[in-house]
Amino acid sequence: MPNQNFNDEQNIIDVAYQTATDEELFGSQTQAQPQQHTADENEEALEELAREVMLDPERCFCRNCGQPIYRNASVCVHCHYVVNPVALQQGQRLVRARREKYESSKLTRIQRFVHNLTGIDLEPDSQKQRWAVRKQDYHYQTTGRQVYCTNCGCIVDPNATVCVNCNYVLNPLALRRAQLALRDKKAKVTRKELILSALIPGHGFKLSKRYKANRPQVAKPCLIAGLANTAALVIAALLFFASL
Repeated sequence: MPNQNFNDEQNIIDVAYQTATDEELFGSQTQAQPQQHTADENEEALEELAREVMLDPERCFCRNCGQPIYRNASVCVHCHYVVNPVALQQGQRLVRARREKYESSKLTRIQRFVHNLTGIDLEPDSQKQRWAVRKQDYHYQTTGRQVYCTNCGCIVDPNATVCVNCNYVLNPLALRRAQLALRDKKAKVTRKELILSALIPGHGFKLSKRYKANRPQVAKPCLIAGLANTAALVIAALLFFASL
């Protein structure tokens, strides 16, 4: 925004944030008439306002362009990046259902029948524009090399799970997988599992199969206890048949 003047800059601030007044944003410098600001001063004002927006729970930042957007937005109004695909699909289904309801209504059918028969268009232009099918240029992938934190707007690694600046969870699924992997790595076989594996036939093999992939340190003792149980059963059976 360095090439824009003060008035254009203020319009952008009003549209993007809709929270700060001239006095709140630039202090006493706008009491009488707006004074001309340099590009650096305007950039500092925007950065200060962005820091204030960070504390507002109703706002977040687009991961693609870093511009502030509403937290419940499904698409960024600045770059058309799909922020929330699930919300976008739900909204599209709702709009599609309302459009179909409008198209199938008796009034719309009558208006279009009259138009086809006589050439007189009774359907309001506002309704046509409202329910017209428009091609959207939404995209689901970030278009640049820089990815921004949705909570604080700082540049983060594209594969980051947590923002290093504000500790905001960028990828909850990846974080959960990492937590489960760490829990599995630190897991230890319990006394109950060993006793059950040694006493109940087949229980040790069952636990070994369950934990073989993610908890090998637990699967191995359970397998040994299961083998010991099986060996004991075999020896007991041989002794029993030998005594007959």
